[in-house]
Amino acid sequence: MASRVDEPSTLFKLGGSLLSISDLPDRLEAVFMLIPCGRPLIVVGGGAAADVVREWQAIHSLDDETAHQLALCAMSLNESLVCKLLPTATLVSDRSTLQDAWDQQRIPIMSAVIFLEREEPAAVRPLPHDWSATSDSIAAWTALQLNMDRVVLLKSIDLPSEISLQEAAHADLVDSHFPVAAQGLDITWVNLRSMPLRPGSWTKANHSTDRSPHEPHAPVGR
Repeated sequence: MASRVDEPSTLFKLGGSLLSISDLPDRLEAVFMLIPCGRPLIVVGGGAAADVVREWQAIHSLDDETAHQLALCAMSLNESLVCKLLPTATLVSDRSTLQDAWDQQRIPIMSAVIFLEREEPAAVRPLPHDWSATSDSIAAWTALQLNMDRVVLLKSIDLPSEISLQEAAHADLVDSHFPVAAQGLDITWVNLRSMPLRPGSWTKANHSTDRSPHEPHAPVGR
């Protein structure tokens, strides 16, 4: 059955560090059961592969734009892995292939490097091309571009209670650009390493912006 335009759409941001979980497909299925969504989309972080790019940048004095593009390639590697792990998953690169995946009842995994290449030139607020905007911000930016209803951040730790976006960025729980990229989004946080899973709402009401953004802290992963 084809997806309907009135069905909820949810972007699931899978942290790259979570790729080391041996039963990752089962845990993702558990998330999909807890957070039903007729129109899902997965954005996969760079994790250890992106950390290699950080090392290369330091060793070879790469400029930020080069490191940014290589980090997107690191995300591509991880996207391919998750696509192999989930039997009903398929890689998508634009709005048309995303809708096709929904119509075919498949789980779309976004090819971030291609999607950004196509969408950023016309975007009102393109992303910074440096380590201040890693896959958390890329996921939030993608959700806004596609007018999606919600973002679910799949992480390796619990979300501290009553924490603002700025405080989370300062603690390296999200990247430093995320407080800007996520404005207006409905966000849910899930510690995918903790069973049973307990989704925690991090809604618009908690998005405090009364502090000045902190300087980038180069959070682990992308």
